[in-house]
Amino acid sequence: MAGGFDQLIANMQSMGFFQFLFPFLLALAILYGVMSLTLRDRLPKSAMGVISLVISFFVMLYSSWNTMIVQFFANISGTWLIVASGILFVLILLGLTGFKMDELFKNDKAKWITILVVVFIGILIFFGAGGGMFFNLPLTSDFWTILFFVAILAIVVFWMGQEGDKGAPASTPH
Repeated sequence: MAGGFDQLIANMQSMGFFQFLFPFLLALAILYGVMSLTLRDRLPKSAMGVISLVISFFVMLYSSWNTMIVQFFANISGTWLIVASGILFVLILLGLTGFKMDELFKNDKAKWITILVVVFIGILIFFGAGGGMFFNLPLTSDFWTILFFVAILAIVVFWMGQEGDKGAPASTPH
């Protein structure tokens, strides 16, 4: 029996916390954080705060029109938790076997492959949580097959491009 938590969540849902307040607060934090990072020397904090606040109110208006935003955030948060737990479990197993993560990042190719894998996982989480409803993409099995093929080609081309002609002698001008 969950007790008070069921009632707490039900009250928060009926009061619009998930539909209005949380998207508003998330947008406010993201917008202010991005502007603080990128416009630090160009705009005063008060202007960044007002701009963030106004745009966040428009996000709240959008979320009143689009009730799917609650489902999207619930799905993406839950999926993220599952993926993060899986990654943590794998890291624990690697640590128990003596694998050192800092050794992995000594190689430039390994850094880029890791970044690409993380971006790919992020894209899968986004679309798995229903993010595809914001795009008019043909999300059929053919689409995913083509996307997988293009990703493999991009990795191979990147990998081959990094090799270069290290063994070839440098040509000297005559």
